[in-house]
Amino acid sequence: MRYAVPPEQVSRVAIGAALLGLVFAWGGSWPIMKTIVGELPIYTFRMITAWGGGVCMLLVAFWSGNRLTLHRHDVGATMLCGFFTITAWLYFTALALTLLPAGRAAVLAYTMPLWSALAGTWLLQEPLTRRRAVSLGFGLLAVLVLAGDDLGRLDAAPFGVLAILAAAASWGLGTVIQKRTPWNTPLFTVAAWQLLFGGVPLAALAFILDEDPYADFTLKGALGMTYVVLVATVIGYWLWFRVIQMVPAGIAALSVLPVPLIGLSLSTIFLDERLGWPDLAALICMTIALAIILPLPRFRRR
Repeated sequence: MRYAVPPEQVSRVAIGAALLGLVFAWGGSWPIMKTIVGELPIYTFRMITAWGGGVCMLLVAFWSGNRLTLHRHDVGATMLCGFFTITAWLYFTALALTLLPAGRAAVLAYTMPLWSALAGTWLLQEPLTRRRAVSLGFGLLAVLVLAGDDLGRLDAAPFGVLAILAAAASWGLGTVIQKRTPWNTPLFTVAAWQLLFGGVPLAALAFILDEDPYADFTLKGALGMTYVVLVATVIGYWLWFRVIQMVPAGIAALSVLPVPLIGLSLSTIFLDERLGWPDLAALICMTIALAIILPLPRFRRR
């Protein structure tokens, strides 16, 4: 007996496929980034991430026959989004990874649904429906459960917690700006230029502050850097921009809640970070949140 996905459900299937790839691309990057910050200064690390990713994305756009330049009306918005979702996000996450375990940094980073949902309600007039509020509540409960130990040690590591929350707020606000902008340039090209613009402040700081940045850089770090640039950045950002074009900003942010769970699990496996009952409780909460906000596609017989 055969089943077909009806046309009205195709977009949900496309969203689901994009989110699955995004979750593993970004979730797998957290333990890798934790390793890299032990070998590269954070400004150099993030300069390579932004500029390497931006150049690679422009190359892909060229090979695909897409426009390589920004429409003049998109330059300002691209630079603004680049500051929040590239400069601020990349810097604060790298800083936090020098101060916090990778798994817990990943979890705290995904308080971004709160910032994005609230900013979306304020700037985009997106309704904070009961369904979205309940999903947000379960998602944030999962984050609080996992973050409990770190919040309890706030006095011991305040800068790490504050840094990752600053990253989350920056990403959430950038998501809303991205959604609000009526782009005249293909999104893949926009993403590339956001990386290039966002990398400029990081490059300036790297050249000024990072002395002999590659002194401790190893083959392991180079392989990790390749993953971060090609998979987490190029593929990840492309998928993310596709998702936020298809769903409201608040839902887009909520829908990537599994990313910290992947990051936490892989950090436990490869970095020997502790995995306990709070992680399992968070898994249940995040599963409920996703079940509420992203209903599964229905299939019909033919």
